[in-house]
Parts: sequence; structure tokens; C-alpha cells
Amino acid sequence: MPSLLDLLNGAAEAAAVADLSRCCGSARWAREVVAQRPFRSLGEVEEVSAAVLATLDWAEVLPLLDQVPRVRERWPDLGRAELIYEQRVGHPFTLCAAGLGRDEVLALLRHRSGNDRAVERAAAVGELARVVAIRLRGLVLRPAGVECPQWHRRPGGDLPRGR
Repeated sequence: MPSLLDLLNGAAEAAAVADLSRCCGSARWAREVVAQRPFRSLGEVEEVSAAVLATLDWAEVLPLLDQVPRVRERWPDLGRAELIYEQRVGHPFTLCAAGLGRDEVLALLRHRSGNDRAVERAAAVGELARVVAIRLRGLVLRPAGVECPQWHRRPGGDLPRGR
């Protein structure tokens, strides 16, 4: 039975682009990632994803930052610090907070508030890449029986088992 990564590699381009677009809202990113197939591993997909994100213009990145949950959604008491950051640097505070506690996030927010805009733009792209990597893992490592993308379906509608 093929792995879900094998199915991604063999999927029709349009189906793969549509499904990858759920991980990152940039159509260009999805097309460029799909164009790099076949992938040997999930790690390679993540590396290609980060490399493509790094090539996007800031005008392409900015709307993608709105797809990352705000710190204040998880910790409302950090909302004021987050808003101050956003007013200072001109874009949302972007952080892959997976595995981080409130105090760690607050320390990062305070530290990054002192950075200039260029440093923060680079940091935002890096954090966006981490968020997208988590979404890619969820897409490629999805367990059997869970709703899955078009390219995960076998002819007849059966779902392959995840690894």
C-alpha cells in the first residue's frame, strides 16, 4: 500500500496544489512546492516549503500572517503587548507557539518588540514556515479514516492507511 507521501507525489498537479493550499494560502507557494515533486521524505517537503516561503515578496507574505492564530486568542492577557508590537513593526506578531507556555511567549514577544522591521519580517517568515510545516505534517501524516485530501483517496473512495 502506498504511503500518503507517495500519493502526494503521484497526485494530479491540480489536486496536489488545491490540497497544499490548505496548509498555506499562497497559490504561488503551493504551485512551486508541487513543482518540486517527487519528495523522498516529509522532511524534504518541509525544506522545500520553507525555501519557497523565503522567496515570496513581503506583499505576498503579509496576508499569510493573518492565517496564523494570534497570541491573544490563546492568552487574552497578552493582547495589549501583542497590539503594541503590531503597531510598532506594522504587521501581526507571528509565532509558532506549539509547545510554548504563556511565559515563554511573553518573553519572545517582549524580545522581538525591540527588533527593527527587517529583522521582524525575517522572523515572521521563519515562524510562518514552522506553522506551515505543522500543517503539512497533519496533511501527509493524517491517520486512516480521517477526512483527507483528494489525492489521498483511492479509486472507489477508499482511504489509504496513514503511516
